[in-house]
Amino acid sequence: MRFLSILALILCLSLSAQAQVDPALEGVQAEQFVKKLSNEAIDVLSATKDDPEARRPAFQELLNKNFDMDMIARFALGRYWSVATPEEQKRYTQLFKKMVVDVYAKRFEEYSDQTVKVLGNKPAGRKDVIVNSQIVSASGGAPISVDWRVRKGRVIDVIVEGVSMSVTQRSEFASIIQRGGGEISALLEHLEQ
Repeated sequence: MRFLSILALILCLSLSAQAQVDPALEGVQAEQFVKKLSNEAIDVLSATKDDPEARRPAFQELLNKNFDMDMIARFALGRYWSVATPEEQKRYTQLFKKMVVDVYAKRFEEYSDQTVKVLGNKPAGRKDVIVNSQIVSASGGAPISVDWRVRKGRVIDVIVEGVSMSVTQRSEFASIIQRGGGEISALLEHLEQ
């Protein structure tokens, strides 16, 4: 009995130590994560510059590894997530992930020797860290402000020049659903096109 009490005490102490992670350390770790992610993205873009067919699967792997795509998909669907059937949720999530890869793989065709400069971080709520960065062009154009919302070592939102990509997507999806009579099927049809 005494052994079980000691074991329970050790378990409680280790759990409370894990719960009290230093916010400054979390911020530094989030910055390092964004630097690593940026370097990986630049490597992928450079390696696939002349091979657009290879870019899509490489970009998809990068997204799946570093972004919480399920959470982002749920957020983007907003209040409609809870009224969607499990089948609609599953189909929507698949279509959402495909759409993100298609859209951003295409956008990155315009990549030409930009670098990402991490500027710092700040806590956002109890669980998240915002990592501030700039995309700097080798040609000397104006830098673009990009903030990365990181939770548990994965990106959950990207804010470009103060505009949240997740919030923008949520608004667009809500508009499509409303125009379709409030039916999730309207959004699914839109994403399938």
